[in-house]
Amino acid sequence: MNYSGGFTRLINDSKILFFVTKKDGTILYLNPFGQKLLGITSKNILEGINSIQFYANPDDKDDLDSILNSEQSSFDIEIRLLNKDGRLITGHEFGYIQKNDNGEQEIYGFINDISDFIQLNLDTAKLNIEMAEANQKLQDAYNTMAQQEKMATIGELAAGVAHEINNPLGFIKSNSRSLKKYLEMLTDIFQKISNSFSLKEIKNADKVDFILSDVKDVIDENEDGLNRIARITESLKRFARMGDEDVKADFDLNQAILDTLNIAKLQYKYIADIKLELGEIPMVFCNGDSINQVLLNLIVNAANAIEMLESKERGEIKITTSLENNLVTFSVSDSGPGIDPSVANKIFDPFFTTKEVGKGTGLGLSLCYDIIVQKHQGKIWFENLEKSGAKFSFILPGGTNE
Repeated sequence: MNYSGGFTRLINDSKILFFVTKKDGTILYLNPFGQKLLGITSKNILEGINSIQFYANPDDKDDLDSILNSEQSSFDIEIRLLNKDGRLITGHEFGYIQKNDNGEQEIYGFINDISDFIQLNLDTAKLNIEMAEANQKLQDAYNTMAQQEKMATIGELAAGVAHEINNPLGFIKSNSRSLKKYLEMLTDIFQKISNSFSLKEIKNADKVDFILSDVKDVIDENEDGLNRIARITESLKRFARMGDEDVKADFDLNQAILDTLNIAKLQYKYIADIKLELGEIPMVFCNGDSINQVLLNLIVNAANAIEMLESKERGEIKITTSLENNLVTFSVSDSGPGIDPSVANKIFDPFFTTKEVGKGTGLGLSLCYDIIVQKHQGKIWFENLEKSGAKFSFILPGGTNE
C-alpha cells in the first residue's frame, strides 16, 4: 500500500506514532517516529513484523480484538508496549477501522506516548504522599510539644497552688492546736465546777468567756481556710483535666476565667491588681480544655509583661467578656510595655518568643491561635493601648448545643 503526498509529510513529521495494520496485527505501515519509539532501525526489518509482539500485556490485544469483532468503527484505549530495548511505553491509542478494496479490515491508528506524563503523575502522587506523611509527623510533633507545654505550665503553676494552699493549712494547724488547748482548759474548768460550787477557787475561770468567744473565731477561720483550699483544688481540677481535644460541650467562660485566676494567682498577686468586667454571656459550645489553655496563656502573658517593667508600682490586668452579634468576646489587657511593632506580625508564629533564651518556648500564643482559629473557627488578635500595655482578644461563636 502506498502512502504519499501531503499525508505522508504530515505523518513523517508527526511526533505521534501512526500505524496501519491488518486485523491479525501484521504491520502494513509505521511512521518514522513510531519506528524510533519501538526501536526499529531498518525499514526492511519492519516487513512481516506483527504488532502483537510489542504488547506488554496480552489483555490489551484482547481489548482491541473485542472492538474489532464489534460493530464499532473507532476506538480509544490505553495501551502498554515494550520496545526492542525492553522499555515500557504507556500510550493513548485512538483510531478507526475500515475495509480495504479486498474487503479486509485494516486498522488506522495513532499512539501518543504518555509515559512521561504517567511517570510525572506517579512522582507527584508519591511526593504528595511523602508531604502528607511529613505534615502528619510535623503535626504530631507540634501536638506533642503543645501537650508538653500545657503540662509544663501546670507544673509551674503547681508551685503557686502549693503556696496558696500552704497558707490556709498553716493557720488551720495552728488553730487546731489552740482548739485542743482550749478544750483541755474547758474540760479542767468544768470538771472543777462539778466538784466545787466556789468559782473563785477555779483557776482561769475568768477566761471562760474569752475562750468560748475565741473558739468560735478559730472555727470560722478554719472553715474559711478549708473553703479556700477547696476553691483552689476545684479550680485546678477543672483546668487540668485531660480529655479528648476534639470533644465539644457547653462551657461557662466566665467561670473558667475565675478558675484560671485562682490557680494562676501567684503569677500576678505581688505585681498586679485584677479588674474584672464579666458580662452576661451564654454558654459556649467548645472544647473547654483547650479554651482553659488559652485563658491561662493570655493571663500569664499579661502578668509577665507587667513584670518586665520592674516597676515599684502595681500594674493592672483587666479582663472583660461580652456578647455582640451572637459572638462571645474575651479580652485581657495589661499595663506592661506593649508589643514592639517590628515583631507584631510574628506574635502568633510557632516558636517565636520575645523572652530571654531558656525562659520561653514560643508556643504559647501559637497554641492560642491554633485553638481559637483552627479548632473553633474563631478569631484572635492583639492591639497596643494608647498609653501603655497591650490587649489580646478573641471571639467565639456564642450559644449552646441545644
